[in-house]
Amino acid sequence: MQTFSRNADFASNLALAYAEYLDGVRPALQRVSMRLQGDGRQIALELRNLQTNAVQLWRLSQLRLVPDQATQDALVLARADGDPARLIIRDRDSARQILAACPKLRPLSGSRGAWPKIAALAVAALASIAAILFVLVPRTADIGADLIPPEAELALGQSAYERTLAAMEARECKGGEGAAALVRMTERLSTGLDLPYPLTVHVVDDPTINAFAFAGGHIAVFRGLIDFAATPDEVAAVLAHEIGHVANRDSTRTSLRMVGSFGIAGLLFGDVIGASGAAGLTQRYLQSSHSREAELAADAFAHRQLSRAGLSAAALGDMFNRMNDLPGGGDMGVMRHFSTHPEMLERAANAQAAGATSSGQPLLSDAEWQALRSICS
Repeated sequence: MQTFSRNADFASNLALAYAEYLDGVRPALQRVSMRLQGDGRQIALELRNLQTNAVQLWRLSQLRLVPDQATQDALVLARADGDPARLIIRDRDSARQILAACPKLRPLSGSRGAWPKIAALAVAALASIAAILFVLVPRTADIGADLIPPEAELALGQSAYERTLAAMEARECKGGEGAAALVRMTERLSTGLDLPYPLTVHVVDDPTINAFAFAGGHIAVFRGLIDFAATPDEVAAVLAHEIGHVANRDSTRTSLRMVGSFGIAGLLFGDVIGASGAAGLTQRYLQSSHSREAELAADAFAHRQLSRAGLSAAALGDMFNRMNDLPGGGDMGVMRHFSTHPEMLERAANAQAAGATSSGQPLLSDAEWQALRSICS
């Protein structure tokens, strides 16, 4: 610890000024007076503690500049001998006098070496955040999806569906013979399923060729998809794919991951970004992209479920092939839901290979099919 010598008597060449002193041990600032003194051969900075009247000398030849982001409005000085003490000069005139007396003032030798350490800490912090967002949050979401109660999952899906509908400024098509035909289709596709909640299929009055699943058994089918389908079996094939996401709880995992990611962002950047989690989750549903593995697993589920319902799995392949022929092709077509999914031609081939046999029992009558196609009329 730096100690002051008492009762020193020095002649001053410059006006008296004041500064703050840190001894490097105690966190308290000490008020000191300072003046330049010397005999022409050696110039020093005299520091006098205003409480104890103790005095010490700092040779100007040993002074070093300390870059300090916390005190950019002050001149911070140290001694080159490794002393942890710091002198903080806030008065601009006094700082100019010191700088004028030390025209070759150099930075403290350790200050430039600190930047690599700061950069390393920043990289480590970013790596930690990335690990949380891309490893810990997904893993926690996978575990949480298996632990979340069905009632909470139902509420999560219902809330997400309502927010998405509001964001699209679209209405839900309800009632009538078309709704009854959709219920019949859903019941047939539910053969042998053991879900902790019922399937609830909504028709959204929007021309986009799209369909996606929410948490808790909620599924949205767009009017554009029904208009695009050539047969009710093609609608059923896409619906079976979305039921696969429900059965595999992919949408629940997506919701939990999004909520967790925005929660971490909120902690890091403030409540403004954290509060945008609902909007981000809605956008994620609109894009409705899952991993390649999740999409292929949902396809495989659809193949099995269509066969169990006595329907042809080839209907899903027919739908993919016709989507691929749309302007822009499979990657840039109007069906945004499948534009980010694995290549449609590959998936179409998988569906065709799954078998084209069926029980021969029509899924819907002609009247029911027409009622479903006009459900939003």
